[in-house]
Amino acid sequence: MKDFLPFASERVLEGHASAVNALTFAPSGNELASGSDDGSLIVWDPLSGKLKSRVTFPSSILSLAWSPRHPYCLYVSCLDGTLAIIEDLESNKATNSILTGIRAPVFSLAIDEYSGDIAIALGSEIHIAQALQSGKCVTRKIFPLPKDLPLMGEQPDKRVRGRAVAFKEKGNLLVVAYLHHSIVCWDTSSFEQHWQINPIHSHQIVGHAALSSDARQIALTNLGDGVDIYSLGKSYPDLRIKNHPTSEDQNIPMQVSWLFDSAAIISGSADGDVRIWATSTGEPLQILEHKGCIIQAIAVSNTTVNVSMLGLCQVFDYPSGTVIATGASKIAQDAYIKIWRSKVDSSSLDALESH
Repeated sequence: MKDFLPFASERVLEGHASAVNALTFAPSGNELASGSDDGSLIVWDPLSGKLKSRVTFPSSILSLAWSPRHPYCLYVSCLDGTLAIIEDLESNKATNSILTGIRAPVFSLAIDEYSGDIAIALGSEIHIAQALQSGKCVTRKIFPLPKDLPLMGEQPDKRVRGRAVAFKEKGNLLVVAYLHHSIVCWDTSSFEQHWQINPIHSHQIVGHAALSSDARQIALTNLGDGVDIYSLGKSYPDLRIKNHPTSEDQNIPMQVSWLFDSAAIISGSADGDVRIWATSTGEPLQILEHKGCIIQAIAVSNTTVNVSMLGLCQVFDYPSGTVIATGASKIAQDAYIKIWRSKVDSSSLDALESH
């Protein structure tokens, strides 16, 4: 597409000793947080490459989320169930925690910008936590388990696992993408289901999902042959984008995110080729090359777009263009983050949306 301005690699950030699992831009776009298998959390200036803060946890970091209400407040979740709150980046330590009553891996976090409530996917449960006067947060609500899908009897793995969470309608709804149990929109007061999307691909497994900027569509990586885009509540996709893994052992969950006010979409890669497609047609727009490294974590930044699923894939439009961060997760010597930048003007964006 002639009006699409490609991204160029601007710099490489090095500081983690193992796979990069989580990336998220601060609401201002001025900070990028990254979390690794080695338990290290690093906050960067994404444009200068400066390391601004480092905190080490005793377990792998799985998910990160910045507070949309309080600048420099960062939520951290780990494989061992740790849920920490960092309110002062200069202190280089966690200042508070979230108490859930169980100890299980925390796969996803989301913060509601209206109430400050925290959605947590941990183990087989989905919680909503709220803050106390002490600053600590505690679980106030636990959602019921989702129902098995019609084809679940054929699946050897039936564990309930929330892969991505996102608030809608000023915190009144919570969208949960489950690994094996479809995508469900819950009422956060009554716990009733507003709608459910049962993926059409044969195994029905969801690797990751992200809401569009207008919250009318959801994109998911189907852990099979690519990315599917659904209108909310509909169980047949509006668009199917084929992106087959090169081999079965590389068929692992990849993050997905929207770009340019949902005019394009980007997905992680098992072979190092991170792809961007136009969402109107599925046309491939660009490949961001990483020389064979597995890229699971993606953060894309856009101050006019609020994408809050999993905290790994966001988009920020800086005055001079859009910035993407990609995290390598193959082996220790390949643990790095690449910063990509594209200078996008209004005419380019209009052309992309009308393509």
